[in-house]
Amino acid sequence: MSVPAFPQVSELAKRHLMLLSIEWAVMTNRAAQNLELLDAETDRLLATCDRLDDPHRGTLCAGWSRAHVLTHVARNADALGNLVMWAVDGRERAAYASDEQRDRDIEEGARRTLEEIVADVRDTAARFRERAAALTGPAGEATVRTRTGTEVQGHQVISMRILEVVFHHVDLQAGYTFDDADPGWTARTLRRGVRQWEARGNAPALTLRPEGLDELPLAGGGPVVAGTPGRLLLWVARGRTEGLDTEVELPQPPPWA
Repeated sequence: MSVPAFPQVSELAKRHLMLLSIEWAVMTNRAAQNLELLDAETDRLLATCDRLDDPHRGTLCAGWSRAHVLTHVARNADALGNLVMWAVDGRERAAYASDEQRDRDIEEGARRTLEEIVADVRDTAARFRERAAALTGPAGEATVRTRTGTEVQGHQVISMRILEVVFHHVDLQAGYTFDDADPGWTARTLRRGVRQWEARGNAPALTLRPEGLDELPLAGGGPVVAGTPGRLLLWVARGRTEGLDTEVELPQPPPWA
C-alpha cells in the first residue's frame, strides 16, 4: 500500500505560523499580567473604600461626590463585563444601554448608603474579574466596540478596567495618588497622555521631566516641567499642578480620552 503524499509546508508558511504562535503567547502573557495588576489595584481601591466615612465629599470629577465616583466604578465593571461576554461568545452587546441610562444609574446609585455602594463595588469587581479570566484565551483576540465606538481586542478590556480603577481611586482624594500605583503602569499611562495631547494638535511646547524616567518632549519640547511620574500624570489627566517644578504657567490639558 502506498503512503499518501502530504504537501510540504513552505518556509514562508512555517515563519508565518511561528509568528502567529509568538503573537498568541505575547497576548496571553500580557492579559495574564494585566489581570494580576488589576487584582492588585482593585484590592487597593477596596482597602480605601473600607476607610471612607463621608460619601458626599467632593472629588476630582467635577460635579461628582465620592458616592457618584464609586457608583460609576461599579457600573463600569458591568459595562466592561458586557464587552468581555461579547468577546467570549461573539454575540454583540453594548457596554451601556444608553448614555442617558448610564447617567441615571449613577445619579440613582449615588443616593444609596456608603455600605451599599461599597458592597456594589466589591461584587461587580469580583464578577468582572471572573469573566475576564477568559480573555487569556481565544476571546482575547476577538474584536469588540467600546461605548465610544472604538474597536479594541478583547484582552484590551482588562487595560480599560485598570485605568478606570486607578483613575477613580485617585479621584476620590482619599490619600491614594498615581505615585502609589504600579510604577510601570504610571509611566506607560503618562506616555499615553502625552501622545493623546499631541494628537489633538494643540499641545504646548514643553519638556516633561519625570523623576527616574526619560524626558518626554511635548510638541517638540520646550521649558521643563519636572516632578514625579504620578504628579505629572495628575496634571496631564486631571489638570492639577501641585508638586510640579516649572518656570512657566501650565495650561489646562484636554479631557482624558
